[in-house]
Amino acid sequence: MINATMCFLRKANRTLLLYRHRGEEDIHNGFYVPPGGRTERGERGIDSILREFREETGLTLVKPRLKVIATFYNEGRKFEGQKALVDDWCVEVYEANEFTGKLRKEHPKAKPLWVPDAELPNKRIYPGDRKILELLTQPGVFQVLVKYNQEELVRFDYLRVDQFSHE
Repeated sequence: MINATMCFLRKANRTLLLYRHRGEEDIHNGFYVPPGGRTERGERGIDSILREFREETGLTLVKPRLKVIATFYNEGRKFEGQKALVDDWCVEVYEANEFTGKLRKEHPKAKPLWVPDAELPNKRIYPGDRKILELLTQPGVFQVLVKYNQEELVRFDYLRVDQFSHE
């Protein structure tokens, strides 16, 4: 299992996403994805998203909030042009509304773009990411199970865990 983070930065009815354009060898090529990436060994999730967000966008997040812990089960998907050796990811998903710094124009793997929320339905966003984005409109913290069979979303289950009682 690979640990990672991502963050949806939302401000003035817009969401900051990365448009990936690294070529066909990139599983995310042609998709709009939230900034984020792998958590480094010994790194906390919050430190990972602050680092990844700054590296990919030039911006420093202010008060990001943990909203979702998502487990992605990926059967038969390709990553970086090859069948993934480890198909499963555990991703901490944050949301933020404040930042400092200046948005960079380009990153080697993607272009950061402010997308008006009204245009999000028309953008090429992974179905699981789209459903997670919808969860951000609800109060609470969620655990999510996302399963893909190749490129098809076959499962999306969620549970609000900040008020969870196992009785």
